[in-house]
Amino acid sequence: MLCNTRSTLALSFWLLCALATAKKPNRNAPHAHSGLLKAHQPGPFPIVLSNADEAELNRGNSVMKQTMPAAGEEAGTVLCVQDIDAPMPAVWNQILDLGAYKGKVPKVSACDNYICQKNHDGTFTVKTRMVLGVMPGYSYENYYNHRYLPEDSSMVWSLDYEKTSDFDDVAGHWHVAEHPSKPSHTRVFYSCDVQMKGNLPKPIINYIGKAALKQATSWVKKEAEQNQKATPPAPFDECFSAGGDDKENAAPAGIGKGIRKPAFFGSRK
Repeated sequence: MLCNTRSTLALSFWLLCALATAKKPNRNAPHAHSGLLKAHQPGPFPIVLSNADEAELNRGNSVMKQTMPAAGEEAGTVLCVQDIDAPMPAVWNQILDLGAYKGKVPKVSACDNYICQKNHDGTFTVKTRMVLGVMPGYSYENYYNHRYLPEDSSMVWSLDYEKTSDFDDVAGHWHVAEHPSKPSHTRVFYSCDVQMKGNLPKPIINYIGKAALKQATSWVKKEAEQNQKATPPAPFDECFSAGGDDKENAAPAGIGKGIRKPAFFGSRK
């Protein structure tokens, strides 16, 4: 027994030394590739909700759907749909305030933006460092390149391939729309494809699978419904008007009330 104890202690000490001396990745080095997963396109998802889906959403539950595969694809995109009892600006406030994800989003232990800029086409680029503590001993640091498109009411993202992330690849898409029949309610659509490096324990696979899709919409629902008067943080707030009478900046048909054509920085009076 004593020998076994000493052997165990020696092995534990060796493992601790190995972990302490393991080479940490250079996060500022380029990622191993510039994208493997198919990028999501902004705008509505091509799905049809059944009466049963609508009934489930009306009960406050989320619904999982899958788009039809495009030519050459084996399967369509899996996504989660959720109805939220809050207006669109309150919902976008939660999604776009990436720096506040810690404490609200499950498993997120750190989240900081290192680039936030408006582009000349009216879209926004937000690059974010995020750390996920999925389970004890498994922490993943990733660098994301988000693109928010106000006129499409969407945000799509991939990895920031100029930096080294722990995930092999990511492709995601938020789409936010007015509820088709309930005023001041919002319907959100969320999809995120993740490709990992190597074999992983089942709990981690479950987390990045369908369970993660439902968790992503459920936290937005909870926070938005508790903060219904919130509006998106700067600089995204300029994309949302306080009322619907601003004809000069009114959104194109089909975009939804409360969203207007974005103005370039420095042009606001």
